[in-house]
This record gives sequence, structure tokens and C-alpha cells, in this order.
Amino acid sequence: MKKELKDWFVPWLMTAREYNTSILDHAWAHPEHARMMLNENPIQPSEKIVQAVADAVRNGNRYPDSMRGLREKIGKMYDLGPDNVAICNGSSDTIDTMMRVFLQPGDEIIMSNPTFGLFPVRAELCGAKVVQIPLREGDLQYDVEGMLNAITERTKLILIINPNNPSGVFINDDDLIRFCETGIPLCIDEAYGAYTPGRPTKAPLIKKYPHVFLSVTLSKAHGFAGIRFGFVLGTEEMIRAFNTVFLPWNVSLMSAAAAEAIMDNPEEVEAKVKHNNRWMDRFYEELKKLGLNPYPAHGNYMLVDATMTGKTTEEILQAARDMQGVLLKKISPIHGKTGYFRVTPGSDEECERFMKFIREYFG
Repeated sequence: MKKELKDWFVPWLMTAREYNTSILDHAWAHPEHARMMLNENPIQPSEKIVQAVADAVRNGNRYPDSMRGLREKIGKMYDLGPDNVAICNGSSDTIDTMMRVFLQPGDEIIMSNPTFGLFPVRAELCGAKVVQIPLREGDLQYDVEGMLNAITERTKLILIINPNNPSGVFINDDDLIRFCETGIPLCIDEAYGAYTPGRPTKAPLIKKYPHVFLSVTLSKAHGFAGIRFGFVLGTEEMIRAFNTVFLPWNVSLMSAAAAEAIMDNPEEVEAKVKHNNRWMDRFYEELKKLGLNPYPAHGNYMLVDATMTGKTTEEILQAARDMQGVLLKKISPIHGKTGYFRVTPGSDEECERFMKFIREYFG
């Protein structure tokens, strides 16, 4: 008796959620629309980055090595050695790999709700159970007690994004330590750390807590969303586990060359951060004037609570597109309330269009 094709698939494939990227098809097809929905950096790579990539292409017929020099450079930034660093194809590569390192079918991972949507998707594709604990009402801080109380014998991984996405809120240091003290593998995602240079990284925690690892990406402040580069920081044992699961040559010569070039030119990142933070301050002030509730931004995104207006999230996003050609991020209801949305600064011209939209629509 022949089986249907779907019957050959692993059973958890059919019930796993999808991370939908269809908005990118629309954005590329409509360049006139302001791309303020996916935490992209609006500033293109400098000529130094372009030239580094072009030079690397000349050796594109060769397989990459282990890139020890680049790992040494990254390690020194965190007072770590090269064997404490695993490089990868953006943090999405880390997200997928961490699930396969720690989770078997039936195991559990604890994270917040809401969170970055790729985490639950990749966990479910390992047959794991995703345990999501709602953020606290009001301040949208992690519900630390709720997450700790959700730990069971099946809990094999905990996720803390710092600052959280989409709320933009940092976890308190004392609360973070409580998660470290559980002894359960803990991912601290620092995708947006470069936007707050005065706030120290949590990398030193891995020296005391060997089950803790950090995920870092250059997709945000560095502007490498399409170039694809990230890295994991952990103990040597942790890094060996990740490298066992990472595909060989998961980082191309071109993306590695771009990463090294921008690390050698920190002023490029500083300029991008300055542009982002300047507009975040302006957005915050204007949204507050209009009676909305924007959450203070610590990355390149701002969560906005517009529930008090009676407008649904879908209505707000459609109006932004129709009135000013601005694409905003859809946020699912939080604590049962619709009317939340997220915005990422674009170019100066795009940011002005967003400002015009909120004044006309909410004013």
C-alpha cells in the first residue's frame, strides 16, 4: 500500500508554525514603499565593505578555512579566545542549531510571549514543546516568576532576548542571574546590543555558567541583514557542540570579509547607530504627544501601543500603507488587546513619511 507523500514527513512538520516572510516579496516588488517593518538597517554598506566583498569573490573558487583570525578578532572584543567563538550565517543559523543541539521530540523550551517568531518555529521543527509565558502587563517586562515556575523535568532550553523583541525591554541583571542559576542551558540573544554601547555585554557570564551561551548578529546595527553574518559565544565545549551541528562552510568568504572590514571600521557602525537613535527619540516624543504609548527603544525597533484609539493592528498597518506607503510590522494581540504595531527607522525621507502618517491618522 502506497503512502501519501505527507505520511513520509516527520509528524511534527505538519503542526509546526511557519515564519512568514512574504512581506519581503511585497517590499522588493514595491521599492517606493518605506521598509520600516523588519528591523532592517536603512543605510547601505560603505565602499570599504563593498570592496572587501569584491576582493573576496576573487577567491570564490576555494573553500573557506576555519577563519581563526576572524574568530580571534571577535573573541578579543569580549575578552575571550577564538575557541569561544563559532561563526555562522546570521543569528537565524544559531536559532536553528541551538534547537538541534539541545531539543529532542517532547522536550520543552521556555520563552516569552511575544518573542521573535523564528524561535518557536525552529523549536517545533525539532518536535519540541514551546512553553511561552506572557510578558507582564503594563511594562511588558519578562514574567520571571512565571518562567521559572514553568520549568519541568522536560525543560532543556531557556531563551532570553536582551533587549526583548518586540517589547524593547532589558531584563534586570538580578533576574537574569536567576535563570543562569537554574543550570538549564540558557540562550542570551544580544542581537541589538550595539545600539546601547554604554550597556555591557553579558558575555562574562559564560565563564561562571558553562551552560550559558550568547547569540550575536551583524544584521542590525551593522546593516548586514542581506550579507548574513553572526556568531555564538560560549565555553569551548559549548562551541564544539555548535560547530558539530553547523554545516561546514556555513559562512562564505564574502560575508566573512565584510564582517572583518566593518569590525576594522567601527565608525561606520557608530554612524548607523546615531541615525537610528536620533529617529527613535523623535518617534517617541511625537507618539507620546499624540496620546499613544510607545515603549522606549533599545534596538532598531519600537513597539507602539495604540489600543486606546480603538484601531486594530490591521487597520493601522493598512492606513500606513495607503496614506504614506509605509510598511509597519504586524504585532499579534498582547494580553488579548489589538492595536499594537512595531516600527523601525528608515531613511530620513521614510521617517518623515512615518511622522506625517501618525500625525494625520492619530492626530
